[in-house]
Amino acid sequence: MDIEYHFYITYIIALRAGFDRDTAYKIAYSSQYTDDNNRELSINKDEQDEYEVYISQTMNILKPKEELIRIHPLFHFFSGTSNEILNCSPPRRDGKLHLLNTTPGNSNAQKLIKAALKSNNPCRIGIATHTFVDTYSHQNFAGIKDEFNGMSGFLEGLIPNIGHADAKHNPDRPALKWEDDRLSSTHKIIDNKARFLAASKHLYKLYRLHIKPKYSAKNLEREQTALQKEIDSAIGAYDKKNKRKETRIKRYKRLIGDDLVEDYNKNAWFKLAVQRKRERVIDNITDRISHEWSYHWKENYKKSDWYMFQEAVKAQQKKGEAILHPVFKQMEIASIKSW
Repeated sequence: MDIEYHFYITYIIALRAGFDRDTAYKIAYSSQYTDDNNRELSINKDEQDEYEVYISQTMNILKPKEELIRIHPLFHFFSGTSNEILNCSPPRRDGKLHLLNTTPGNSNAQKLIKAALKSNNPCRIGIATHTFVDTYSHQNFAGIKDEFNGMSGFLEGLIPNIGHADAKHNPDRPALKWEDDRLSSTHKIIDNKARFLAASKHLYKLYRLHIKPKYSAKNLEREQTALQKEIDSAIGAYDKKNKRKETRIKRYKRLIGDDLVEDYNKNAWFKLAVQRKRERVIDNITDRISHEWSYHWKENYKKSDWYMFQEAVKAQQKKGEAILHPVFKQMEIASIKSW
């Protein structure tokens, strides 16, 4: 999923479920920022209080295996249980299964988001929300490099088989129908809108029951149906070439209405917490002068949303690794602690 779901639709669902406007905004911002938190840098580098940023997305799919395992399966391709993978995965033309296959709304991802909701930390809830809804859009892919992810075609053959790289952005666009040629003929046509609406229904239930644990099943079902109709209408007609994205975003904003705290800016939280300085560096051997950026905390940074997001990333990573540890162990993948 892209910003249409991770920010705007998540924002709508959080508001409809009963989160206040500021909390809903932080949840939605954190959900989208999980994709934009991809800059590897250190704050107060070489100082006693140096702080290392834990990225939650990487644009470089050729990173070492350990880096990809830390990011993709834990934030974007959270796999189901062995029973879910066996019983919920659609039939493939090659008959393959994978221990790290992503299954929609799986019980492992539910454990992750329920732990985040229990923390009442909006940043952590947003990150876990990103991971949870991605199980719908990224279903039938594994978050590692494996032939299981490979699709047919000349260009696809040149792309490393990591996650849905071969499918490009097809799984992430809400108004698209596309073909997954790995699946059997009765399952290969993928309707993203149907997937996104299913994710919305499930996410609303998790949010609503967190806010009102004893909420009646009848009211919940009624509200889920109404929400799905709103989102279905906002997504609108199928859009093969993604030309109507801005029109859809305008419709999402109308649904958010006056509760829109502000629009999404991926640098906003960072700039409020960190100051950037351009410093002169002299090479001791060649005396050559160059300039590098250094990053330093602003005052009261520990109260900033960006710092709290970074701490939430670490908490999500720790919880996610604990949930998937049995599978990682079976596949002889090292624990995060040793990376």
